[in-house]
Amino acid sequence: MRRKFAGLAAVLAAAVLITGCGSDDAGKPLDQMKVEKYVKIGDYGSFEVSLDKVGVDEEELKALMSSNYIAYVTPEHGGILDRAVAEGDTVRIDYEGKKDGVAFAGGTAQNADLTIGSGQFIDGFEDGLVGVMPGETVDLDLKFPEGYGNADLAGQAVVFTVTVNCILPEKVAEEEMEDAVIASMAMDGVSTVADFRQAAYDYLYSEYEYDVQSSVIDLLMDRCEFKELPEEPLEDYRQMWSQVLSIYASRFQMTLDQYAMNFFYMDGQSLINQYAEKYFRQDLMLQAIANKEGLKISDGELQTKLQEEAAEAGYATVEEYVGSASTEDYRNDYMNEKVMEYLLERTTVNGGSVDVK
Repeated sequence: MRRKFAGLAAVLAAAVLITGCGSDDAGKPLDQMKVEKYVKIGDYGSFEVSLDKVGVDEEELKALMSSNYIAYVTPEHGGILDRAVAEGDTVRIDYEGKKDGVAFAGGTAQNADLTIGSGQFIDGFEDGLVGVMPGETVDLDLKFPEGYGNADLAGQAVVFTVTVNCILPEKVAEEEMEDAVIASMAMDGVSTVADFRQAAYDYLYSEYEYDVQSSVIDLLMDRCEFKELPEEPLEDYRQMWSQVLSIYASRFQMTLDQYAMNFFYMDGQSLINQYAEKYFRQDLMLQAIANKEGLKISDGELQTKLQEEAAEAGYATVEEYVGSASTEDYRNDYMNEKVMEYLLERTTVNGGSVDVK
């Protein structure tokens, strides 16, 4: 899986160009720097890593397919229609809440999933659906609690009109899946159950690959000796990680400091510094191995890979795909990928489950 081992940096489509340092390296990309000044490579002749699972576990594959499939079940395709709703069921419902005959904000939804007994809705809502047959519509006379967060609704009597579209199955076996449901997922290149299985397998295998690559990187980092990092390119990495981590923080509607404190128990700048130093060292290390083994990404190879990725991503040209980034950013990524392939050929993985492909 391309650039998976590089961590969160892969989310930036326009990462900064990592430049060199010092009078001999100033302004140069990594493959032109004298990286050996900053890292002494340890033994990389062979690696042995142990994981809980080797490859993709069949039961995990089935569970992933089932959970994703259920999200697209409809009354016509896979929904349970022949019995009434019971405690513990997950139902797909439409509902509209009204106060004094007028719909209130946030009280209306279509195809919402609700597990009966979860306590997700106000008292009486879930109990009121027990015994209802799929396809039926009921009016629930309810009252919001006095301490409800919305002052306009706190303590107020309301009516929820609820239609139970269907009861969702707890799981769906692969042989029971329908191509029509798979097609409704609108996944590129996925229109049949066989396609869906392959996509799920590829996803799980990419996670396995990531675990293997991360283990190899960690072992190799421990075998290397790093000297003081040069400030100029390190600052470029800080700027890159500042952008990456700010994007992640925004997804949680947090500031960078809030995100860093909540998830990593440190301030934002400390988190930036930690990631910048870690991945700068990693890139220096991989480039040093590339230099020692004579691994290169030629201009022709770079262009071919960019054209392939641009086409896969739906871009008409490489220029549109690359955007404001430099092609040298991609050369560094491809180089890291090539070095990882070299290292993985020398890696033995020990663990539990076997590859089911």
